[in-house]
Amino acid sequence: MNVDLSVVVPTYRGALSLPELLGRLAEALAPGALRYEVVVVNDASPDDTWAALEKLCAQHPELVAIDLLSNHGQARATLCGMAYARGSLVATMDDDLQHPPEELPALVDALEQHLDWDAVVGSWKRDEGVLRDLGSRVNEAVDRFAHGTPRGFRHSAFRVMRRPVVDALVAHETRTPVLWSMLGQSAARVRNVEVAHRPRPYGRSGFRFRDGMTTVLTSFFHASTLPLRAISAFGILCSLLSFLLGLVFAGRWLSGVQTPPGWASSFIAVVFFGGATLFGVGLIGEYVSLVMQEVRRPPRYTVRTVVDERDGEDESRTVSNQR
Repeated sequence: MNVDLSVVVPTYRGALSLPELLGRLAEALAPGALRYEVVVVNDASPDDTWAALEKLCAQHPELVAIDLLSNHGQARATLCGMAYARGSLVATMDDDLQHPPEELPALVDALEQHLDWDAVVGSWKRDEGVLRDLGSRVNEAVDRFAHGTPRGFRHSAFRVMRRPVVDALVAHETRTPVLWSMLGQSAARVRNVEVAHRPRPYGRSGFRFRDGMTTVLTSFFHASTLPLRAISAFGILCSLLSFLLGLVFAGRWLSGVQTPPGWASSFIAVVFFGGATLFGVGLIGEYVSLVMQEVRRPPRYTVRTVVDERDGEDESRTVSNQR
């Protein structure tokens, strides 16, 4: 059966929210003529999320449930769901209902109305607390600086993409995926669409300030060589400054001006440039570590079980070491 829309949902501790999510998706998408499926990827939740998914598969024939062997993180779990998705359009969204399923048709309609767009990303007014909002602004600034994202554009996990874009994302072989950066590299015509954003109705968010900082640093280091280029530029600037200072002191000596010795300036210079050197070495070490991960080519995700009853046939199976 051909599928018009695949909805990919990575989940972690989502046992409470998934039944409501699937019900609301059915209500939001049923009135239209779209043939859709929902691909939910359980990112090795330690609770009963997988047991809940197995029960939901019997109630929702459009559901494809994937259970990962270990926790790989949201980006890899999302890529896993994309690899199993069959739709000509593929949507991604969170499992906590902060992305309202009722807003999904608006994203789909935006793509249908603008045939030249490659993907649309949901955006909303940031009002998630001081720390979360600050982290979002810092991440947007870093994204503009490191990846050239247009000012005013906002990334989120609530998006709809055309099939060629999804195929391009899945084809990426990186073991440290940064989806919003990969999306920008894979498609030039990505636009924001305003959508609603709701408070989390079940449980508490596991997102912490440390997670936000990790996201920013991952975007900065894992998806860009800008820090290395900055260090190179800094080294060239220091060399030029040293050359100019050498000319100044040589001119003073030729003109007979004595330069009094000073231990303070020497000490400050040694500490400053020594620290800069150590920082550069550490930065190179970080990139060497990333290169080692890519060269070793560990699997991006490992699948324990797939429950797939599309086309009316039970295709439950065990798969491992996927991509």
